[in-house]
Amino acid sequence: MKRLLLAAAIAAFAIPVANAQQIVAQSNFVNRQQQGSIPQVSITVRADFVLFSVRFETATRSADAREDELAKTFAAVTQRASRAEGMSIEVGQPGFSAAVETAAIKELIQNQGDDRSGINIVLKVMVRPNETFDAIRARAEKFVKDTPLTGRVEAVVGDNQFLGISEPKKHRDTLVRAIADDVKQMQTAFGGASTPVSVNLTGMEARTLTRPVGPLDLEIYIPYSMSVRSGGAN
Repeated sequence: MKRLLLAAAIAAFAIPVANAQQIVAQSNFVNRQQQGSIPQVSITVRADFVLFSVRFETATRSADAREDELAKTFAAVTQRASRAEGMSIEVGQPGFSAAVETAAIKELIQNQGDDRSGINIVLKVMVRPNETFDAIRARAEKFVKDTPLTGRVEAVVGDNQFLGISEPKKHRDTLVRAIADDVKQMQTAFGGASTPVSVNLTGMEARTLTRPVGPLDLEIYIPYSMSVRSGGAN
């Protein structure tokens, strides 16, 4: 019996991602508690895509037959993804994945030693305007369910999803401007024409970080620190 499992949970911990042009955050539950490392100034943006981890497994007794089943299933899923609008796949796990062209099928197959073998892929689903997380999940679920499976291959969609943005640099520019406006506000609030105010920022060279704050929303921030000295820099 073929299995298709997909969790409905959403949002929580920042993780690294293999592609430096993307930012990805693990989606498991929404953490509503304020974290001490998050500064006051941040911006919230809508995710550009959602990643789903998918594993294809087979328990056919023959190792050669298992490899053949997985190879045919992998070919089917990659062909379907190439034709699907707004979907693509990579091999590996979210945050640690690579293009399908970079690995041969023999390198992808994991043998568990109990007459089971499997391969892991990452399904990337682009977010459409006004689309809900449930709608995205339904598209991912249907894509996996409709993929032709060979022999005894089963499809298992992982429990965690991952929210991502494609162009972090453009959001960083917006965030830096917001921080600059906050610095000006500090200088105005604590100083004036006769009271100079020195504002010092440290950590601005750091990469932007993210944390999910909603089903498809990511809070973006730089873990900087600010100090304010009224009466000048001395």
